[in-house]
Amino acid sequence: MVIALALCTAFANAVASICERLGVEDAPGANGPSVGLVRHMVKRPVWVLGFVIMAAGYGCQAVALHLGSLNVVQPILVSELVMLVVVLWFWYRTPLRARDFLSALATATGLGLFLAVASPSVGTRTPSNSLWLEVGLATVAAVLVIVVLGSRGSPARRALLLGAGASAGFALTAALTKAATDALVVGAGAFFASWQLYAVAVVGLGSFIIMQSAFQVGPFAASQSTLILVNPLVAIVIGHVLYGETLRGRPFYVGFEVLALATMVAGALGLSSSALVSNVHGQSGDHLLAGRGRYAQWRRQRVNLE
Repeated sequence: MVIALALCTAFANAVASICERLGVEDAPGANGPSVGLVRHMVKRPVWVLGFVIMAAGYGCQAVALHLGSLNVVQPILVSELVMLVVVLWFWYRTPLRARDFLSALATATGLGLFLAVASPSVGTRTPSNSLWLEVGLATVAAVLVIVVLGSRGSPARRALLLGAGASAGFALTAALTKAATDALVVGAGAFFASWQLYAVAVVGLGSFIIMQSAFQVGPFAASQSTLILVNPLVAIVIGHVLYGETLRGRPFYVGFEVLALATMVAGALGLSSSALVSNVHGQSGDHLLAGRGRYAQWRRQRVNLE
């Protein structure tokens, strides 16, 4: 059940990222998070659709986090990149090369091997408020530093750094979500009295706006790669510190865990640099998503027939 819910989340995120990319690719300016960007987003129906899909995916993720652990759910979300490539291939008719297939296979194999060898455990610790404060401040500080660094430089560098900042923020959001859902099981009173519920709104919204900025300022491949790869690594650390979640620690297993993660990262980077992803947003209008999908092509054909 946990794995199925996490995979549903990954698929929803893949579709949502395309819709949200469509909603911000023609936004005026490219200076990162801003009120103007938010105003532009909410006026675009395709962006709103992406937001609704992402919210549905978040619901699946919340249930998965309650039933499982951060070190299982968050790594599975890496499969979003494989699903993203499949959606782009199907919807935008971009040829799938042998390299793309091998990269997807490496990503899936690395992820499966990691989960099998690491045997992630559900944490038994209930974090104190002081521990939450330490972890929260450390993560938020890291995100702020990354965002500041991502405010300058080439479009690819900015998209890469902003994607990493958003990803770290989403890892903290996942930990807060797990705590909030645990409170919900106790009762509605405990749920609304839980400070984690309101922290989810603040941290999640901030991370979401940073993610939209990453989509806007540079290549989709750069932002998508760090969005997907940074999250599980940060979540594993947060899950261990807060909840006491563990992986197999003996040298034999650690070696295979590192190998599995390296295979997964290599495959994901291969997919990120694939023409299927890298051509989503470049420096010319030819690389934009708008007007390239099956629906847009169908509408043009219909107009021509009329």
